[in-house]
Amino acid sequence: MRTQSHRPLLHVGSTGHRVQKVEERLKSQGYLKGAADDRFDANTGRAVVDYKRDHGWEGKPKGVAGERMAHSLKDPGATTPTTTSGGCGTIAQIRQPGGSGDKGKTPSKLKGATYNVERDRNPKDVQKWLGKFAKSNDLDFVQLQEINGYHKALEKIPGYHLVTFPGAKDHGETGILVKDSLLEKQAMSIQGEGGGWTTVRNGHAPPRAATAVQLAGWLKVVSAHQPPSVDWKNGQPVGPPNRVSTYKSLSEKLLAFAKRQLEKNPDQALLIGGDWNEPASTKGKWSPGWIAQQAGMTTHGGVETHGHGKIDYELSAGCRVSNVKAGPTGGSDHNIVTFTVSRPKGKG
Repeated sequence: MRTQSHRPLLHVGSTGHRVQKVEERLKSQGYLKGAADDRFDANTGRAVVDYKRDHGWEGKPKGVAGERMAHSLKDPGATTPTTTSGGCGTIAQIRQPGGSGDKGKTPSKLKGATYNVERDRNPKDVQKWLGKFAKSNDLDFVQLQEINGYHKALEKIPGYHLVTFPGAKDHGETGILVKDSLLEKQAMSIQGEGGGWTTVRNGHAPPRAATAVQLAGWLKVVSAHQPPSVDWKNGQPVGPPNRVSTYKSLSEKLLAFAKRQLEKNPDQALLIGGDWNEPASTKGKWSPGWIAQQAGMTTHGGVETHGHGKIDYELSAGCRVSNVKAGPTGGSDHNIVTFTVSRPKGKG
C-alpha cells in the first residue's frame, strides 16, 4: 500500500486535486499571481521557488512540491525538518512561548542589541556577563556573532532562548538571543557560499550564514557577520579572492532576502544588523551600504565599536530605530550596541 509520504513530487505538467491545493495556498500567501486552476505550469513553479527561498530550503530552490512543501503551506509556522534541499537556508523549530506578563499584547517597541562575542573566551564568562546585561537593560533580543562554541552556555541564560543553526556551513556562527515571553516564528538560516577563506592561523573559515527570525508578528530580525580584510576600490570589492567571493555571496543572499521580504510582506518591518567589518559609509557594490541602497533600507549606527571602528550597526525598513548607543565590551573586542525599534503608528 502506498503511504502519503511516497506520493510523487508535483512539477510542471502535473494536474489534479493536489496541485489545486498547493496553488490555492500559494495564492493565499501572495506567491502565486495567476489562477489556481489545478495545472502546475511555469508560473506555479516560480511561485514554489519563491516560497522555498522565503521559508528556508537549503541549496538551490527547485520548482517542485512534495510532502514537506504541502505541510509547510498548510501551516507556515509549523516545525519542519532541518535538512532538505531547496532554498537559501534552513528552518528551525518554532517556539511560541507565552510570557505570563504580556497578557497577549503585541509590543510596538522592542529593545535590541548587536554583539560580536569574539572567539576563544570562557563560555561561562560570556553567559554571565551577557545574561546580566540583557536583563538589566530589559533587552528583547540580541543579534549575536562568533558564537560557535558558546551555544550551550548561551542557551542557559535565564529568561532567554537562543535561535541559531549549528547545521549551517558556518556551524552556527550567528544567532539571535530572544526573550522567552516574545513570540517567535519562521526562524531560518540565510546561507552564503563563496568557499570561505584561510585564516591568519592557517585554519579554514567556512562561508558565512545569517540567522533570521520573526518577532512580535511585525519585525523580521537578521543577524549577519561578514568576513574581514575586504576593501573597496572604484566601487568594487578588493582583497583576498576567497574573502571577496564569500563577502559577495552573503551580500547577494541578504539583498535577495530583503527584497522578497519587503515586497511580499509590506506590513512587516525588517532589521538586518551585526558585524559588517565595514563602516556604513562604504558604498561600493556588495557593501552593507550598497545593500541598504538597493533594498530601500536605512542605515543606523555611527557609534564606535571594535576600537575606533564603526562596523557594528543596523539596516532597517518599515520601522524606526532610535537610541543607538555603544555599551561596554564585556570582555570582547567589540562593544555591544543597543537600540530601540518602534513600529510605525497605524501598523498594529
